[in-house]
This record gives sequence, C-alpha cells and structure tokens, in this order.
Amino acid sequence: MNNKLNTILTYTDFGATGPYLGQIEAAVKRESASACVIHLQSDAPVCNPKSAGYLLAALANQFDEAVFLCVVDPGVGSERRAVIVESQGQWFVGPDNGLFAPLYQQRDEMQVYRILQQPLGDYETFHGRDLFAYVAAKIHNKQYIAMEKVSELQVGSGWKKDLNEIIYVDHFGNLFTGLRGRLVQHSARVHIAGRELSWAPRFDAVSQGEAFWYVNSCGLIEIAVNGGRADMMFANYRNENIKVL
Repeated sequence: MNNKLNTILTYTDFGATGPYLGQIEAAVKRESASACVIHLQSDAPVCNPKSAGYLLAALANQFDEAVFLCVVDPGVGSERRAVIVESQGQWFVGPDNGLFAPLYQQRDEMQVYRILQQPLGDYETFHGRDLFAYVAAKIHNKQYIAMEKVSELQVGSGWKKDLNEIIYVDHFGNLFTGLRGRLVQHSARVHIAGRELSWAPRFDAVSQGEAFWYVNSCGLIEIAVNGGRADMMFANYRNENIKVL
C-alpha cells in the first residue's frame, strides 16, 4: 500500500444533519488517530448507488493517492457484498451495489477484493460505521485486512462508461449529467425536454434567464441557467434522457 495514503475521504448520502458523519469519523479515529478525514460529499444521490457511482467516479479523478470511504447503501444488512476496490493508487471501501461500477468501467486497471471482516457490534444497519470505517482506517494504517481477491464486481458490470441522465442537483439547482465533458466538443448541442442547449464557458456568457451547458468543476456536463434554476426550468429532469448531438 502506498505510503502517501494520509487522507480518508468520505462519500455518503447521509446529509449534513444527524449523527452519522460524526459517528463514522469517530470510528475511523478510533482505529487511526493520525488519519485526516475529509467529508468530500454527504449529499450523494440518496439511496441511488448508480447515480452516486457516476458522480463518485468524476470526483475521484481529482485526487491522487487516497482512501475513499463510500456509503450509499440502501441494501445494508442484506447479502450484498462488502468490497475494497484498488485503482491508480486509490482505495475505495464500500458496498458492491453498483457504487463502484462506473469506476470499473472507466478505468483500465482495477483490483476488487471481497471484505471478509465481519461488522463490529450487533447492529445490521450501519456498516458505514461498523465495517467500512474500520476497514478504511486499516488501509490507512497499512494493516492486515481479511479479504479475498475476486474477478469483478457483482453489480453494474454491463453499465456504460457514461450515463446520459441527470445524476445530481446541486444547491443552486444546476443539473449534473453522468457524461464526461472531456469527451464532448464545445460545438455539440445538449438536448433536454425538447430543448437544444449550446455550450458556454461560464454563466455571464449567456443572457439572464438563458439555459446552457458547460463542463463543471467535476469534469461532467452540467446544465445551468444564468440567474435561475435549471431544476425548475426542466422540472421533469428525473425522467429525461440527455442527448448530445
């Protein structure tokens, strides 16, 4: 394991309120007091491992060596596997429910391990604290983990590298797609809800109230409105397939 794994980045759908973020950070610190824990995102698409997975893949590309503690886990306590995924010097810990499938599709090299360690305690509904935080801390400490290598992920092996759907809505109402911006020319038109949107480099490059697309800070195609909210302009975005022509 790389000696530079100083940071544990949490990626969850817990939300900013409630005890959950604090509980998993405390669980990490119990095992590794020196770990630097950063809550990268706490409002990942709720109970939606697929959308959350495409957003995670985009975010992960912004980091070098790190451990990612990932919990979007509506099937917690079920028979779904707990896994570790290693790729490009990064380690991802979480459920095998599709959350890591976009990474698996987009990257050439990836190792998958099934976690054999049992959750700590008697609770079946908080593997983020009782299993994944413990394992992430062990990776940070470069300590032994009970695991076995497996050939591939169980969920999402046939998914596309990019997802032509809205996967996330930010605080400002901007719509994130699951499409990587570096693969799309600025001359392309993005189609949503019967409308055709042109590219613009930033908000003030279009008129007030005008919708456009651009490549956001995560590297994904995003739909926005200058001075407005795209989630209100395109109210049926959850049912829309995005076309790029």
